[in-house]
Amino acid sequence: MRPLHPIALLVMGAILFNVCSARGASQTIKTSTNIVKSNSDRLKQQPSIGSCQGLAERVDELADGFQYTEGPAWDKRRGRWIFSDVTGDTVYGITPDGALTRIRAQAGFPNGRAFRDDGKVVVAQHDRTLNLVEGDGSNFTRLIDSYKGKKLNSPNDVSIAKDGSTYFTDPMFGIQGYGPEKAESELGYAGIYKLVNGQLSLLNKELATPNGIAITNDQRTLIVSDTSTDQLFSIDLTSFSGKPVAATLLTTLNKLNDGGDGHGPDGLKIAADGSIWATGKGGIHVLEADGTFKCGIPFPNHVANLAFGGNNNEFILVTAGDKVYKITLR
Repeated sequence: MRPLHPIALLVMGAILFNVCSARGASQTIKTSTNIVKSNSDRLKQQPSIGSCQGLAERVDELADGFQYTEGPAWDKRRGRWIFSDVTGDTVYGITPDGALTRIRAQAGFPNGRAFRDDGKVVVAQHDRTLNLVEGDGSNFTRLIDSYKGKKLNSPNDVSIAKDGSTYFTDPMFGIQGYGPEKAESELGYAGIYKLVNGQLSLLNKELATPNGIAITNDQRTLIVSDTSTDQLFSIDLTSFSGKPVAATLLTTLNKLNDGGDGHGPDGLKIAADGSIWATGKGGIHVLEADGTFKCGIPFPNHVANLAFGGNNNEFILVTAGDKVYKITLR
């Protein structure tokens, strides 16, 4: 993710309610003021499904009033998504019908996350750390914060393999002024990493701004977005033997018609059929597994990330600027 201009954040921050609960405490947000819109308001602001009529039925706004939303992941044990308000430094939960819960405040500027099979969440944070936490926000623990004695830049997004290996991207967004500290990179590059049993390995350091990350369903390939180049890359995991491996260009994303400007590709997910749902300029780009463009869903504001959810993955939660949306799939 790459948050909005600081002036825009100040404006949106003025309408954000005060978040002051202690780390680890969950609190249901019962008021709709400045956060959850009424159903009628949501319908008035419903974006188009663009050229994806064969895949999606509708898009509805679930909630707004945040600063910069990111990092959605489906918590199947609780029937809700978890997502971050990165610059609001808060973690929330939201159900498909829009019930909002504040899970963790003063959270370390959390960004992307992924659930492990045991129900715990690996979360990448702009305080330069990768962490583990329960789905209810409790038992927050540090996993890693450095590589070969040098501090990480700002872990950004996470994907977890079926064998438990954790993959994450480490661009410099957090230390460029979008996290709690502004600093020079100690590493000197933006890396893509693999974490197994506490051991951290560098997979690749070729991309300028590695951001979104997902593992293909056959577990053989990583798909990674490079924000500054508008491109998606693939990394062959079967060729990794401890030393960095090359990233291969998969596709370049063009701006979607009728969508907002935003910036380059950010978060992405891979569907059960192997298709790639990637954020990019103008909204969500749906691609075949080989990178061929399939269809697009335009959004008026920059889409940072998305996550499938629901009992049968019939929904997608979309994090976009100060809002979160729900896509209902066919």
